[in-house]
Amino acid sequence: MDERRSKELDRLGFASFGFFLVLIGVIFLATPNLGDKIVEFFEDFEIVEVYPKVFLPAPASNHPVLYTAVAEFCIAYGLFYIAILILRLYFGDYLERKAGALSGAVFWLGAGYLLNILLAEIIGWFAFLSWLIIMVGIALVVRSLVILLFETVLRGYF
Repeated sequence: MDERRSKELDRLGFASFGFFLVLIGVIFLATPNLGDKIVEFFEDFEIVEVYPKVFLPAPASNHPVLYTAVAEFCIAYGLFYIAILILRLYFGDYLERKAGALSGAVFWLGAGYLLNILLAEIIGWFAFLSWLIIMVGIALVVRSLVILLFETVLRGYF
């Protein structure tokens, strides 16, 4: 990637950051006492033995209001990333930015799904954290594969 490309302004990136801030505000407005629920969540942590002689912090109980609010944020932000991807495709943006939008959508939608199954108590706290780490890995792999495959096609190796 040449210097001109890396220094060009990413206007859709600014829109993404603006939407992020607006969405946080909307979630706080739509969820009564969300600030109190966040405080309750962190006050509810206790030390749990996950393996013999291995202790980690975990919430002692389920926090449905907080999990729902964060899941709604993740899903809305993931859908926004899909819209950003469509705009990047329409405007012919750089491959790295398109791949980043796709991987962002994969991560945020996946995180929203994980929060919903945590809320339903299908998985526990540590399984949620493990799956969240897996989602980060999947998003990175998706980004890398898109760049690798499309650069290969663009160079005419197929």
